[in-house]
Amino acid sequence: AILADERAAARRPRCRSNRAEAGAHEGVPARSSAMGDLEDQFTESRQKKCLCCFGCLSLLGVIIFCVAMSAYVHLGPDDQVLIKTPQGMRVINGPGGGQMNPFQSRDKRKATLLDALSYAVVQDQLTAIVRNEVGPKLLFLGPNDVILSIQQKIVLEKDEFMRLMDRLTGEERVVQGPGTLVPSPTEISEAGKEKVVALNTGTAVEVRNKMTGIRRLITYCYHFSGIFVPDKTEEIVKIHSLIYVLPHEAMIVRDVDGKVTVYSGQNPDSQLDGVCGASGGSGSGGTAFFLKPYSKIVRMSWSTYANPAEVASQRRLEATEESEASEMDDIYIDQVSPPNSSPKRKVASIDLRTQKSFFKYEVRTSDNVKLEMEGTIFWQITDVSKMVVMTADPEGDVWARSRSTLIAAVSNSTLAEFMEQSADIVENAFANQVNDTFFADRGIRLVSMEMTKYSPVDQHTQDTLQHIIRQTVQRINDLQKQQSENDVLMEKLSADILFEANRTILIETKANNSRLLGETAGAVEGGKVARSVSAFIDGLNATLSNATERLELFKQHRLHHSSKVDTEQLSSGSASLYMAPKDMELRLQMP
Repeated sequence: AILADERAAARRPRCRSNRAEAGAHEGVPARSSAMGDLEDQFTESRQKKCLCCFGCLSLLGVIIFCVAMSAYVHLGPDDQVLIKTPQGMRVINGPGGGQMNPFQSRDKRKATLLDALSYAVVQDQLTAIVRNEVGPKLLFLGPNDVILSIQQKIVLEKDEFMRLMDRLTGEERVVQGPGTLVPSPTEISEAGKEKVVALNTGTAVEVRNKMTGIRRLITYCYHFSGIFVPDKTEEIVKIHSLIYVLPHEAMIVRDVDGKVTVYSGQNPDSQLDGVCGASGGSGSGGTAFFLKPYSKIVRMSWSTYANPAEVASQRRLEATEESEASEMDDIYIDQVSPPNSSPKRKVASIDLRTQKSFFKYEVRTSDNVKLEMEGTIFWQITDVSKMVVMTADPEGDVWARSRSTLIAAVSNSTLAEFMEQSADIVENAFANQVNDTFFADRGIRLVSMEMTKYSPVDQHTQDTLQHIIRQTVQRINDLQKQQSENDVLMEKLSADILFEANRTILIETKANNSRLLGETAGAVEGGKVARSVSAFIDGLNATLSNATERLELFKQHRLHHSSKVDTEQLSSGSASLYMAPKDMELRLQMP
């Protein structure tokens, strides 16, 4: 409209000049020159005004064009325009483009790219409702939306689970892996990701029902899948390991009702609670069990009577056991024993083997001599059920009962009798205790009692005994010395006798050897002569049939041979000649 008015104003002077020219041509008298000059001036001013208005209008058009062009928006694939109007806000998502109202406020923003493991927490600022936008996606916010945070999805492995609670409703849910989890904006997890419980023959889990508060023990026997994930109404209280009882041990378990159960490794019929397919009589003994809910292992306080030489090592052992037990105090219940002067030690696993207790008693003889006795008592627990009912300190009972028995036995003998028969007195005291019902009622058996040392408490008596002992020792040493000398002499005499006996045997052996050599040589020479005689006589069988004649002839032959030898010896000059009558029949045997 403004442009049209400007164009009409510009055309008006030109129309008037045209009418004047037309009037002149038609013979209309011309105006005066003054009037013409005035009109020209008026026309020039109008033209200037028109030109000024045109320039302003052109400038205004340019401004309007620039404003209009600035309101044109081009949107990419991830662009968004937020337009604010008096009626509210609206959004335009890309891709695309268009002319916007320049008089409306607008903001251009980028969309949020969410990958497969991300999600965004978005809140509507008008309603305050919070929601999750789960990737993968390109997230365009609504007009009133704002991103509170961008978080990673929770990845649960196949051995993991998570418990979530809705803060608005209080409802809980349990999500088990494998998979990804996006909790709602009002859900929280106090514990975070938790591991599932792998059940086997050595592991069980104790769970509590949140609705009733009742606890129960879940073992592999009743959950064969082997993987336990608690329900939304359950929570894991504790994971139990199988408690093993060795063949020489026993344990006492007390339940919530006060009932006592004894698990003994020596009992082949013990039931292995929760251990599927196992039997108590298999192998070389021993048993195992799971500690049930509301049950505790009874831990007793026993008196300790250890040898002073073993106190240091026992203290180290007890310190180690106490440090291990302090980590598992929630499974034990302590049974208080009567107080006494001896130190205490906590015993949860009862040793069924023979045990020993060191004793050091002060006793008096019948002649009022005060003695101090030291020794060892060997005892054994045979019935744990009786023991737990009758006493909480069996070792203290054994020590005290043995003390009273020894005091009574020693008080019936004098010092001299005790010194001579101390071993018999202790043995008789032990024999009297073996059949005592005091120990049988407590499930205890005495194995033996040994006295290792005794000494008088009074110094004068001790000095007197030391003098007697020194004299006795001196006498024993003298006897031992004499016995040693006698033994040396006896050994020397025995050696001489043995030497002479060996010499006799040597002489007899030599004589026998000489005789055997002579017999052997004679046998050889006789054999030669016999063979020569046999050959001579047998050779005359053909000429002389009479054996007597052949024998006589052989004699003559030997005589001639002897004469020949004699002659040869005489001729050599070294022989002696002896003359004898012929009727003497003297013969000389020459070698």
